[in-house]
Amino acid sequence: MTAAAPPRVRILVADDEPGLVSILTKTLEAEGHAVLGASGAKEALAIAERESPHLALVDLTMPDGSGLDVLGALRTRLPECRVIIMTAFATAETAVEAMRQGALDYLIKPFSLEELKLQVRRVAGELSLERENRALRRELARCDPDQEIVGTCPALLAALDLVARVADEDAPVLVQGETGTGKELIARALHRQGHRAAGPFVALNCGAVAESLLERELFGHEKGAYTGADAAAPGLLEAAADGTLLLDEIGEMSAALQTKLLRVLDGAPYQRVGGTRPVQCRARFVAATNKDLAREVREGRFRQDLWYRLNVVTVQLPPLRDRGDDILAIAAHLLGRLSAARGRPVPVLDAGAARALREYRWPGNVRELRNVLERATLLAEAGTLTATDLRLVEPAGGPPPAAAPGWQDLPLREARDAFERDYLARALAAADGNITRAAARIGLDRKNLEDKMRKLGIR
Repeated sequence: MTAAAPPRVRILVADDEPGLVSILTKTLEAEGHAVLGASGAKEALAIAERESPHLALVDLTMPDGSGLDVLGALRTRLPECRVIIMTAFATAETAVEAMRQGALDYLIKPFSLEELKLQVRRVAGELSLERENRALRRELARCDPDQEIVGTCPALLAALDLVARVADEDAPVLVQGETGTGKELIARALHRQGHRAAGPFVALNCGAVAESLLERELFGHEKGAYTGADAAAPGLLEAAADGTLLLDEIGEMSAALQTKLLRVLDGAPYQRVGGTRPVQCRARFVAATNKDLAREVREGRFRQDLWYRLNVVTVQLPPLRDRGDDILAIAAHLLGRLSAARGRPVPVLDAGAARALREYRWPGNVRELRNVLERATLLAEAGTLTATDLRLVEPAGGPPPAAAPGWQDLPLREARDAFERDYLARALAAADGNITRAAARIGLDRKNLEDKMRKLGIR
C-alpha cells in the first residue's frame, strides 16, 4: 500500500528583504507548498487573517513592527499556526523570549535552506498526523449513538448523500425541516465528515436569545462596551474559528442583525461590540430553520440577499410522518438508548403500539417520539408497551397537519374549528401533553384551554 503524500503546507514569509522572500518562496514552492509573501508586520497579519497559514516564517526586526509582536498576535488569532522567527542579530535573550512566547524554532541568518526544508517537513508530518486523527475522530463519532441518524427512507438518504458530498467544502449550508426532524444532527454530520472536524462545533439558537443579547453572543464585545462589560469577550464567530457555526432558527433573526451577518458571510471583517479592531471570521456557516424562508422573503420578514447567500446548498429533511417504516426503526433505537441509560431491559412494542406509532401524525417529529417513549418507559408497569402506554395526544390516523382537514374549503365556522383543533393539538404535543405548559405557550389560561379542548373534542 502506497503511503499518502504529506499535505501541502500553507506558508507565510514575512521579511523586509525582498531578495530573501523571493529565495524562500521559490525554494518552498519547489517542495510543493503554497507560499504567501509579506514585506512587513502589518501586511503579514493582514495576510494571516485572510489566508490562515499553517506556518509563518517571520523576521525579528521589520520597519513597522517586531517579529515577536507578530508572533504574539498570531498565537492569539491563529493558535494552530506554527511560527519560526528569523534574525541576523541573535542573542540568547531574544531566542529564549521567542520560544517562551510559543515560537516553533529560531533561525539565525544566513541559515541553510536544507535546515528550513526539514522544519517544513516536520510541520507537514504534524499536519498529516492531525488529518489522520480527524479521520479517526470521524470514525469514532459514527459509532456514537447520540450522533446516529437512523432511517432508510428515500428522502432521508438523499439528504445524507448531499451532506456527504458537501461536507468537505466551506460553502454555507441551509438545513430546512419541521421542528424535531434532526436539523442539528445534520449540521453535526456536516462538521464531523469534513476537514473542519478537528475544530469546534458551536450552535446558537437565534430564537432563544433576546435580540438585545444576540449581537453580543455572535460578535463578542470589548471591555466597557456596555454597563457591566468588565472584560472583553470573544463572540461565537470567533469561538467557531476553523470549525462550524450552526445558526438555528435563523428566521428569527432581526433585520439589523441579518444585515451584519450578510457582510460576514460575504467575507468582510467585523468588529466586536464597542471595538474597532477588524476580526476575520473563519467559521463555516450552517443555518437551520423550520420556516419557509422563500415565503419569509416574499413577505418582507427575511432579507433576500441573505437568503441567496445561505441557500448555496439546501438540505431538506422529511417530517417523521412521511418516513414510513423509519418510525419503528427510530423507536427501537431510542428504546435501546433509554433502557441502556437506566440499566433496564429493552421493552417490546406490541402490535397495537406499533400500529399507533405508524398512524400518529407526529407534529413534534423525532423529538416528540423520544419524549413519548421516555414517558412510556418510565410509567409502563410491564416489559411490553401498549398503545395505552404511549398516551398519544392526537387520535391515531388523523389527517396530516398541513391538510387538517382541508379546512380551506370548509364554511368559515368549521374551518375555524378545524384550524383551532390542529393548532391546539400541536401546542399540546410540543408541551408533552401538559395542559398548563401548553396554555402558557400559546397565551391562554388553563381553564380557557380546557374549555376549548372539550368543545373541539381534544383529549
